[in-house]
Amino acid sequence: MEKHKNVIIEASKLNKNFKTGDIEQQVISDMNITIYEGDFTVIMGSSGAGKSTLMYVLSGMDRATSGSIVYKGEDIVSYSDDKLAVFRRKNCGFVFQQMYLLEKMSLIDNVVTAGSLVEKNKSLVKEHTKELLKKVNIEETLWHKFPSQISGGEAQRVGIVRSLINTPAVVFADEPTGALNSSNSDVVLDVFSKINNEGQSVIMVTHDKKSALRANRIIYLKDGKIFGELKLENYNINDHHREELLNNFLAEMEW
Repeated sequence: MEKHKNVIIEASKLNKNFKTGDIEQQVISDMNITIYEGDFTVIMGSSGAGKSTLMYVLSGMDRATSGSIVYKGEDIVSYSDDKLAVFRRKNCGFVFQQMYLLEKMSLIDNVVTAGSLVEKNKSLVKEHTKELLKKVNIEETLWHKFPSQISGGEAQRVGIVRSLINTPAVVFADEPTGALNSSNSDVVLDVFSKINNEGQSVIMVTHDKKSALRANRIIYLKDGKIFGELKLENYNINDHHREELLNNFLAEMEW
């Protein structure tokens, strides 16, 4: 029997429209979605299905047109811009396809700067940063290098550390391996699997099947609605049946 999981985000009757001139396009349509603590949730769908928009709206990076997004009992849709910014800093971590590391700062300072926005004790932030860099196998010899001096895979792992520095409830990742080669993608996906196995909730948008295999829950969007869902066991590299289940599911989704 599946272990009971706590709800971390519950969105109801969620809509998101974009207006260009006189034309209004509905990207998310009357959606109900629940995100559970400790899950590795992947959002898939064809281009234009609303994947990234859903992630941005759930995280408070963008505002819903209507509906509710309840996070631990509070509806963040009603928050002011300032309150929403504080909410994101404290509760959400973000990893993007482009790393957005500050080029004139060392790797360790990139992370410490993000952590200092929440925790004012800089020495505590620095110690936490060092622990996280070790966890994702960034060698100490690299800590004081600049982003231009390391590989794309290393930069993305530093980006993951930055997303974790404030101990967020959820890490949101938008195509985090999209700009990486195959070997670097595997290393980054291993980090996501590792932090999820340790209890970190992850929501990842991807069009990549290899990335989707890491999830225990896959939500497929079509025309701004949930078209289908697949639940899997937690990732195990030796679970060869997993890929077959995903392939069958994606075939049903007409992917």
